[in-house]
Amino acid sequence: MFYITLDLEWNQAYAQKALAVQRQLSSRLRGEVIQIGAVKLDKSLRICGSYQIIVKPKYFKKLHKHVSELTGITQEQMDVGTPLTVAAESFRKWCGEDFAFLTWGPDDIPMLKENFNVNDIDYGWLDHTYDLQKIFARQTSDESKQRSLEFAMEHFEIPMNLPAHDALNDAYFTALVAQKLNVEEGIKTYNDFRGEFLESTVIGDADAGDDGYVTIGEMLDDEIVKSPKCPICKCVMQTEDRVLHSKGQKYTFHFNCKKDGDMLLVLRLRRNFNETWRAKRTIAFATEASLEEFRRGIERTAVKRKMRQRKPRGPRLVR
Repeated sequence: MFYITLDLEWNQAYAQKALAVQRQLSSRLRGEVIQIGAVKLDKSLRICGSYQIIVKPKYFKKLHKHVSELTGITQEQMDVGTPLTVAAESFRKWCGEDFAFLTWGPDDIPMLKENFNVNDIDYGWLDHTYDLQKIFARQTSDESKQRSLEFAMEHFEIPMNLPAHDALNDAYFTALVAQKLNVEEGIKTYNDFRGEFLESTVIGDADAGDDGYVTIGEMLDDEIVKSPKCPICKCVMQTEDRVLHSKGQKYTFHFNCKKDGDMLLVLRLRRNFNETWRAKRTIAFATEASLEEFRRGIERTAVKRKMRQRKPRGPRLVR
């Protein structure tokens, strides 16, 4: 089997243009891929090939100033790029048959799938993917934090001798980090630290035809959130603690099923193309460690709330 480190650069549309396009497509399109970079490694993690292509966008045709400054890609380069339908077929042939993608972070594959979806390109072959950022975190005893690729390179004393924010260069850097890790072991234990969910669904996905939630409060008041059924016995579970709201619009709930025990329900919120809300909703057994972490979060939130309440107000002006 081969490993393929993958990185993308994508163009962002200005807000009104992005909303208009998504309404026209009735589908989510956060950005349009303009560069694909990849490096192929053999089973011994020796580099044995590379791939790079500039893609001509179909919908977001004006290059965003910030994207140009970040990547160095010009409007002229983008205008003469390869259409995505052609680039996708070329990339798939280059990948071959027996491979797994290694990405740094969770964003690239979903973005590529969004782009393939609106262009009617099959994307089932993108599913064999592992987030090397998570493998790095576990194997360096730093599971609590999401580290940048630059941090990982510094950790392994890998010189950054090529410009960053170029898809091929970043794929190459990811490959160099992969060579410092036990990728085979990381893949074997991937499900252990990713978490095995008893239930995993998306609710309020307007991109897939649902209505979406107008407000977060509306979502939190939905019966499937505040009174969920146990995924095993289908009995309504009882809430045990306050909800924990974390950064990045993440909400965690502690429920108890009288028959099957403690469980954690997690919502990870995202915006739909029409500005309503959707969420990935997962339910998993609550371990002692996960419950302890959850309760520490509740305590930290309570302390912060009290500190805000006790914060003295400034002097009142007398008029």
